[in-house]
Amino acid sequence: MYSQEITRRHRAAIVLMLDRSASMQGRVRFGRMITTKAEAVAMTANMLITELMDRCRRTDALRNYFDVAVVGYGNDCVEQLLSEDGFVSVEALSKRAPRMGRVAFEEDLPDGTAAMVEHSRPCWVEAHAEGKTPMYEAMMCVRDMVEAWCAKPENRDSFPPIVINITDGEPTDCDDNELRDICSQVRRIATEDGQTLLLNVHICTDWTLPSILFPMPDELMGAGRQARTLAECSSVMPSAFDDIIAEMKGMGAVPPFYGMGYNASVVELLSIINIGSRSIMNME
Repeated sequence: MYSQEITRRHRAAIVLMLDRSASMQGRVRFGRMITTKAEAVAMTANMLITELMDRCRRTDALRNYFDVAVVGYGNDCVEQLLSEDGFVSVEALSKRAPRMGRVAFEEDLPDGTAAMVEHSRPCWVEAHAEGKTPMYEAMMCVRDMVEAWCAKPENRDSFPPIVINITDGEPTDCDDNELRDICSQVRRIATEDGQTLLLNVHICTDWTLPSILFPMPDELMGAGRQARTLAECSSVMPSAFDDIIAEMKGMGAVPPFYGMGYNASVVELLSIINIGSRSIMNME
């Protein structure tokens, strides 16, 4: 289980869910810069999409290894941010010409000083922060998308879909039990290689608070209701990921591990995404 190689015949599905509610106007530390949560999450999404495309490049051509979807939820609505049809193939993305944005990061120079260095990055999705948080509706949308993807004969033997929900707050369109139920429905959808992996990432404005990545059950004993609910909504990471997560967490880390980040900074968010998609490094 969770061992299928990613090939052009057996593509992988990646879904990013982005909270775009008004609370995402709050500011966070992103590396050495301070920006809004909305901007940081959009940059992270754009970096991941670009990385997936780069993984598909070969000397002869770009190989069609992934189907990607980005679902934004906020302002009382759910939007498909890459394609109205939901999933879009890497091959189709490669034919687009996204807006190129300039991102400045503080970097260490060879002489030991630091300077702001600008980088040019494709902007596949734009930052937005407005209105309420219809997370339940977004999960229903993702459930239907993932179910349809897994039902296609060409995807039945593929590595199961990876869904990564990035949020800073609570849904405004359901209670905790309803959220647990819809997330359970998403997780139960499966290919022959395993059930859908659902990762929930909580980001916050207070980067002085301790963070927990892929928490063990006892690490959440003192956590608040929202963190415990997100843990219960997340996948318990399959044993195929145990060694990678234990190495990242350090001494004393023992599975099971929840597929979530609690009080995670956006930089740590990248670590979660990289581990959650680590299996897609194994491509033929």
